[in-house]
Amino acid sequence: MAKAVHAPVKNVLACPPPRARVRAGNPAQAAAPVKDPRAPLQILRSTKEWLDQIIAERDLRTYDEAIMFLIMERQRNLPSDFGVFSDMEEYVCKGED
Repeated sequence: MAKAVHAPVKNVLACPPPRARVRAGNPAQAAAPVKDPRAPLQILRSTKEWLDQIIAERDLRTYDEAIMFLIMERQRNLPSDFGVFSDMEEYVCKGED
């Protein structure tokens, strides 16, 4: 079994942190830490190599962009649901509709 590696997320374009509501006279509340939007991720070394290859081929900047590319490609190539119920009787309009 291949060993899992930690793939650090780099160059993540995140939205700016939300503005904290500060009560008047409470400076400790203004220094509240902002949560990091990135999630740690463990993947196999071979998977990281595939993602690196996709990043190089598609001129992407981050692993997130590579994963989103894969998701969009999969959605684009999903099979059609047309004809799924082939055993159903054919619909014929009788003029009542």
